[in-house]
Amino acid sequence: MKKIFFCLIFLGLFMASCSSPTLYQGSPEDLALLVEDMPGEYMIIKDLSGEKSNDSLTLNSDDPEARDQYLDATRRIDGWENRFVLIEMTQELPGFILNQVVTYETIEGARIALEWPTTENREIVDIDRKIGDMMIVSQTPFSAPDESTWMDYRVEFVHNNVLGAISTYAPEEIATPDYALDLAEQLFRNFQTIPAE
Repeated sequence: MKKIFFCLIFLGLFMASCSSPTLYQGSPEDLALLVEDMPGEYMIIKDLSGEKSNDSLTLNSDDPEARDQYLDATRRIDGWENRFVLIEMTQELPGFILNQVVTYETIEGARIALEWPTTENREIVDIDRKIGDMMIVSQTPFSAPDESTWMDYRVEFVHNNVLGAISTYAPEEIATPDYALDLAEQLFRNFQTIPAE
C-alpha cells in the first residue's frame, strides 16, 4: 500500500513539473535576431546595439522614480537590443529594424512589462495573427530628417518570462505591419527553442 501511495505522489509531482512553463535563465542575446534573419541586406548598428541592463534603462518619463517602480513591479533581469539598417535602399523594405529581448524573473513580470504604460502616443492595430502568450501591435507616424512621414510599426509579445519586440521604420507609402509581424514570428521561434529544465 505504501508503495502505491509513494508512486502516486511521485507521478503527481512528475506531471506537475511537466505541465509548468519553462523559465528562461540564459542571456537575452542568445535569443535575439541576427543579420541573416532580416528580409534583405541589413547590417547591425553596433554602437547602438548590445546589452540593455537595468542600470541603463530609461522609460521616457519625467518621473525619476519611474524606473524603480517598473523594476520592482516587473522584476526585470536583463535586456538586449539589435538595431539594423538597410544597406541597399529599396522601395519595399523598412530602412531600420529594432529587435529587443528582455528577460524577467517570472512569467507575471513579463506580462506586466508588456502592458506597462508608456508616454509614447501609439495607436493599437487590430491584427488577426497571434504570436506568443500575449501580444500588442501598435503604430505611430513620425517625421524623418527630410520632413517626409515615416511609420513605426511595433510588435511586442511575451513567451513565458521573456518579452520580445520588433519595430520597423519605413516611409509611410511602403510601411506595412507585415515585416514586423514576420520578424516577430521568427523571434518567437527562437523563444520556442528554450530547452526544458
